[in-house]
Amino acid sequence: MFLNEFYSQEDSTFRFTQHQASHFAKTVANDYNKIHDVDNKRFCVPGDLLFAVSLAKFGLSETMKINFTGMVRNDVDLQFSPLSENKTTIINANEQVLMELELAGNSSHDDEIISKIIIEYVQFSGKNFPDVMVPLMRSENLMFNPARALIMYKCMEINMTRVDVKNIALRFDEALIDVNGKRATVTFKFDFYEGEEKVGTGQKEMLLSGLIPYEESVMNGVIADYQAAKVKYLSAAS
Repeated sequence: MFLNEFYSQEDSTFRFTQHQASHFAKTVANDYNKIHDVDNKRFCVPGDLLFAVSLAKFGLSETMKINFTGMVRNDVDLQFSPLSENKTTIINANEQVLMELELAGNSSHDDEIISKIIIEYVQFSGKNFPDVMVPLMRSENLMFNPARALIMYKCMEINMTRVDVKNIALRFDEALIDVNGKRATVTFKFDFYEGEEKVGTGQKEMLLSGLIPYEESVMNGVIADYQAAKVKYLSAAS
């Protein structure tokens, strides 16, 4: 599977280098969040990469629920806890739980479909900012503080009507924002299709903290920096 270049496996443990995780974020997910830059002191592995590794290991289940409970650093030995009652976790050497996974229903281990879902999902996820999130924040006259951006990947869920699909595509449905003081939960909903038949639904949730009044000029600067980082990376890679 194409995913093998983005992590290293040894017996029951696996790990991510900064280069592997950053390369995945930028080349697969189209995600240029600075926290995934190799020279960022707060570097963390993208949650979408953890989801992708989970799919590769356990296959596609009719229901998959993931909760992100901690930030995953680079060059740390990780492993999945033993599957019990269709639940498992990603833990580090100190047994700190960094991600929870719950599975239900039938499953498929078709590498081609799993690879397709990974690519479809993470590319959709990478478009959440600025395409979807910025209009939502503007509608509430609120935004994250660029100086102390606190945006956390909370959870995601997939519900398939069947997993015996031969092809699959993701289509964006809608996005919602729920504001509670200086915090907000943003929910991105999407559907899976095989041709014109809807075969599944899903959603992901992000937590925004330390919200401040929306300023168009400031947000335009954030978007410009984000786009500049993308151009710089692609230019260096070409």
